[in-house]
Amino acid sequence: MQQWGDTVTIADIIKANSVIRQYVKKTPLIRAEKLEKLFGGAEVYLKLENLQYTGSFKVRGVVNKMLSLSKDELARGVTAASSGNHAQAVAYIASIMGAKAIIVMPENAPATKVDGTKGYGAQVVSFGFTGEDRELKCNELVMGYGYTLIHSHADPRIIAGHGTVVTEAAEQLLSYGYDCFDEIVIPCGAGSLTSGASLASKNLMPAACVTAVEPAAVPRITKSLEDGGPVTVSMGQTIADGLRVGKTEPIIFELIRDNVDVVLTIGEQPILDAVREVLLRGKVVAEPSGCVGIAAALDGQIDMSAGRRVCFVITGGNMDSEMIHKALDG
Repeated sequence: MQQWGDTVTIADIIKANSVIRQYVKKTPLIRAEKLEKLFGGAEVYLKLENLQYTGSFKVRGVVNKMLSLSKDELARGVTAASSGNHAQAVAYIASIMGAKAIIVMPENAPATKVDGTKGYGAQVVSFGFTGEDRELKCNELVMGYGYTLIHSHADPRIIAGHGTVVTEAAEQLLSYGYDCFDEIVIPCGAGSLTSGASLASKNLMPAACVTAVEPAAVPRITKSLEDGGPVTVSMGQTIADGLRVGKTEPIIFELIRDNVDVVLTIGEQPILDAVREVLLRGKVVAEPSGCVGIAAALDGQIDMSAGRRVCFVITGGNMDSEMIHKALDG
């Protein structure tokens, strides 16, 4: 059995890419020519994790973690704290593996994500509004019932699984005749995807600039890098609800510090504009959290000049009709 330490290596990500293959989709990497017309001539590529099982990249890390559990751990059941996408991923994989799943979600979680989680057979406990609230409740369940916690981000197996987004994209880019993007842009919330994907990129496509984008309302990584260590920030309101995490974990901070070249923040209106443009021009249903990279490009923060190849990871597509109407109305 593979031994795991307190960090992640490229070997861990490559191993995960093999281990999880039968449980995840190989999502498309497409060139979005109609979106390119919004910019200065750069080629725009979208890695469509909104087409992944459960509608987001989260399945990748969750299955990598749950495959490591013993039969006894699976028999006792698992728990997780999530605003939505991680919740659905845990519920889905638990259903495949025959394990009970109890998911703690915020009281204001989008109905589509709550319904999706229940639809995979999980029990949902609505509790609090912050990540810290949910984690406290999860710890109670672990102590009281012996469930195994499937942490949404601060776990090397989760991070390694999420890093397979980039190992896959690097393979797919070869079909376009290239071996490297000029820039890969990754939405950043809790940071597990950013951590794993940036590590994979620096090892597989070292010439690519790795850019992380987080909401200006929750500038957690920006503040952590400014302070030189993990910090917790107050959480403002953002339509990118999947990126609304206030606490920076040490493992996340270290991987982002060492592998991400640029961290950007983006406001609410550009995110809303990006959801609309991705839907109408790109013909892709992507939730606000998955569109923050496109939003930063629309806001002029990313070099989209002619001759550049820029890949945007579209992390998920789980949004309700109200958000779609809001985006279309501008």
